[in-house]
Amino acid sequence: MAREDLRGKVAIVTGASSGVGWQSAVRLAEQGVRLCVTARRTEALEKLQAQVLRLGGECLVAPGDVTVQEDVERIVHACVEYYSRVDILVNVAAVQSYGFFEELPWEHLTRTFDVNCFGYMRLARAVLPHFKAQGSGHILNVQSMLSKGAAPLLAAYASSKHATLGWAKSLELELRGTGIQISNVLVPSVATPMFDHAPTQLHLAPMPVPPTYEPDVAARAVVRCARWPGQTSVPVFLQGRLLLWLDQWVPQVGKWILGHFGARMQVRERPLDRPEGNLFHPVPQGVGPRGSVPPTPRWKRFTATAGLVALASGALGGVALGARGLVRAVR
Repeated sequence: MAREDLRGKVAIVTGASSGVGWQSAVRLAEQGVRLCVTARRTEALEKLQAQVLRLGGECLVAPGDVTVQEDVERIVHACVEYYSRVDILVNVAAVQSYGFFEELPWEHLTRTFDVNCFGYMRLARAVLPHFKAQGSGHILNVQSMLSKGAAPLLAAYASSKHATLGWAKSLELELRGTGIQISNVLVPSVATPMFDHAPTQLHLAPMPVPPTYEPDVAARAVVRCARWPGQTSVPVFLQGRLLLWLDQWVPQVGKWILGHFGARMQVRERPLDRPEGNLFHPVPQGVGPRGSVPPTPRWKRFTATAGLVALASGALGGVALGARGLVRAVR
């Protein structure tokens, strides 16, 4: 796996109006990547463009909806027409809807798949002819730890991410030997505006499964994958590599914690009536990388790590008591 020189490369970044998409675009621009940024909110993209230009970078704004085929084709055409090429596709655009599975409107389930899974596929199909003509290219998918896991209230989001990771792995096999690379970043909960956008059926403000990390954690992982393509990156330990290890060797620990506390972990005691959120139409709030939910302090993450290690190594009879302490630590 050779190291890529990013300076002068051209990248399309989807979902760039906020969160990981925004911050990834900024970090890529700092490495000399020329950007084509897209999302549904033109004004937000123009604010991102202004920030990139202040950094001395190049940034084309190409608004569009990843669920609309004509928009996808127009975005890729605009990028190639402006820069004469495209080298990297950074798939980030995603939505989620909070609620128990049987209470989620069916259209929320299908829309979540249309954005999180089919949106990635549409962009990939649009750039692949250009990559094949060049003999090179890189599809970099921002996935989620829920691509390999699960959480209550997020059945639509988690299943769409499982599907997207499965597609990416299959595509990697099909493209072997073509010079086109596939990478995936399995991000933890990050403190983005997603939780200020997401619809909820619970009448309470949603929040991510703790612990929550800075969006820059995911953005820096995107840059690393862009520089070293062809990998699946898990950028954190506690809500990353440790959870994957636990799920493989002592899955009952995670199931017990999320089964007992997972739903209440994901709501704030703040009444909220937001049944649709940004699922079908963009909302004005939540521009930029960070949202209203703050990251978990580092000391709490260290405490939670110690708790999980103790749960994994201790006797199963002590799981319940230890798990309650762990939940209190990360909240």
